[in-house]
Amino acid sequence: MKKIFLTVLILACNIVFSQTTLPGTYSKIKFVYEQKSNFFIEDDKVYADTLLLKAEYPKLKFLKVISPSDSTKIIGFLEIKSFNNEDKKILQNNLYHTTHTIEGTYDLKKNKTKLFFTRGNNALNETFKKYFGGNYNAFIFNVVVNYNEKKIHTNYPKTNYTKSFDSQLKKINFTSDDKSIGTYTFQTNKGFQTNLVTLDKKYNNKITPDIIFSNTDFGVIKIASLFDTITLISVIYE
Repeated sequence: MKKIFLTVLILACNIVFSQTTLPGTYSKIKFVYEQKSNFFIEDDKVYADTLLLKAEYPKLKFLKVISPSDSTKIIGFLEIKSFNNEDKKILQNNLYHTTHTIEGTYDLKKNKTKLFFTRGNNALNETFKKYFGGNYNAFIFNVVVNYNEKKIHTNYPKTNYTKSFDSQLKKINFTSDDKSIGTYTFQTNKGFQTNLVTLDKKYNNKITPDIIFSNTDFGVIKIASLFDTITLISVIYE
């Protein structure tokens, strides 16, 4: 499994997002990330990287095809009609937990970032109605990154918890000379996971989702895991 995570993540992707010119003075940085599942459904077929299909559906035989969304890639697909209830549950859980709009505001004076996570979108709702028999449950929560206290506060509707930077810091293993691309590895309840991170030196390192890196001054423009991809889509200075 460790090799699966690492292999898929060394593939870099093109990054497209909007931005504004850095002003001479500003007090806040507002930014938006989009998180998407690496599964997608088209014409009643479930598409994904072959390594992801092997990891999530080891007993099912998939076919390889040119990706409908990127003609330069060969991926796998499964007919959704061949899924049993457990297979559908795996797909439903992945789509539900990896589809977010993340709106962040870094306040320079307070040295603090507040991130609002909104789960789902209209497209996901239509997918749930068509394939899973109902709407997804709307879910919103926020995360506060306090750089002075060096703590991360996560606030769900029914529970809150706080973690220290020391327990959450990630170190990047850079794979490019300009330190714009690298990987970082961490432990999960399923073992070690390695993600690919892409950075841009023109952005402050406070431009990041709720992941803090110990060895970069650059902002995060993409984080890709085996299961999902988080992409920066806009930055505004006020």
